[in-house]
Amino acid sequence: RPMLNLRRLTAAIMLLTSLPSYALINSYNATYQIIKHEIRVGTIEQVFIRKADSSYVFTSTTKPYGIGKFFTRQQKIESSVGEINGTRVIPFRYENKQKSTPKSYSLNFQTDRQKIMQKQSDGISEGHFDDLHDSLSYQLQLCLDMHNPSMDRFNYKILKKKKIKTLDFRSLSIGELSTGLGNLDVKILLRQMNDNRKKTKIWAASKFSYLPVKILNVGKNGKEISIQLLRVSFHE
Repeated sequence: RPMLNLRRLTAAIMLLTSLPSYALINSYNATYQIIKHEIRVGTIEQVFIRKADSSYVFTSTTKPYGIGKFFTRQQKIESSVGEINGTRVIPFRYENKQKSTPKSYSLNFQTDRQKIMQKQSDGISEGHFDDLHDSLSYQLQLCLDMHNPSMDRFNYKILKKKKIKTLDFRSLSIGELSTGLGNLDVKILLRQMNDNRKKTKIWAASKFSYLPVKILNVGKNGKEISIQLLRVSFHE
């Protein structure tokens, strides 16, 4: 019986890794709310479009809501364009638009990858530059990676305006989370940081292709900001 279970698990993993990417994550629209001190202060609207030729367009719009408009009226619009090859997300272009011009920037992964390689040699091997992500594409990669039951650590290098930022997550546990969308089976991840006073915890639902349904950010001063999924719809 244990051998039979092992064979079934092995077969399931082989089937999973052979599945095309569209079987793991379809096009979707999602709306998140940003909660601070139990008050909704902002929203995030995400639209992911997967095309038949394996290319994708992923946009995310963050804007203040309600009382949040008293602190900032600025919204941020991000977009990532690239392709999904098997279970690998490959970004081509990224754009970050904000009202404040100095904060806005765009990336072309062919040209900007070469510039960063020439400037940055702090322990990052040349091979790692092939796996660089932008601030949106790594979110897709994380969703795809969580479909792999053998992975419990997730590491991504994010190409920013003038530097590379490393994000490290580890799996804490699996469980159930009560949400406005019902009780959901979730994987719980923790982002590891150098400053132990800061942490980010993610609850990702298997029902929704491992999209985050809740994100909890705790600052070094102990203040919390929660991002919660309000609604999501998947479509071909």
